[in-house]
Amino acid sequence: MQVIVLIIVLLAVLAFAIYKINNKFGTKEIMILVAVIVVSSLVFVLISRNQQEKVPLLFKQKYENEKNIKISKFTYERVNNKTVTSKTNFVYNFDYIIYKDKEEYFCKMDNVKVKKIQDEYIFENFNDIKEECQKN
Repeated sequence: MQVIVLIIVLLAVLAFAIYKINNKFGTKEIMILVAVIVVSSLVFVLISRNQQEKVPLLFKQKYENEKNIKISKFTYERVNNKTVTSKTNFVYNFDYIIYKDKEEYFCKMDNVKVKKIQDEYIFENFNDIKEECQKN
């Protein structure tokens, strides 16, 4: 969010500079300014959403590789986002449906801790967490 505000402020300063240089700010300049604001906001939102979905997809991949069980449906919630915002420590709750022995199970894994080191995510307590599964 701070990045969007910074971009808007910089664009406003740029628009003011153009106005002072040309002594006018016509419809063409306004349309260009609005287009740049909209495009930069969309790019930021898409990049942010991609980063948010990265950890859950890594969890799904890790689970399927280690347990040799395919996850059919999957949801997640980032828990520490509500109280503390951190760029390196994350806590997630995962709910998912798996098929084991031709039977469907609803499973959940709560308080999965993830640590980010540069561009790599490491699951701190993946093997220690008790997985709760119920037969559907």
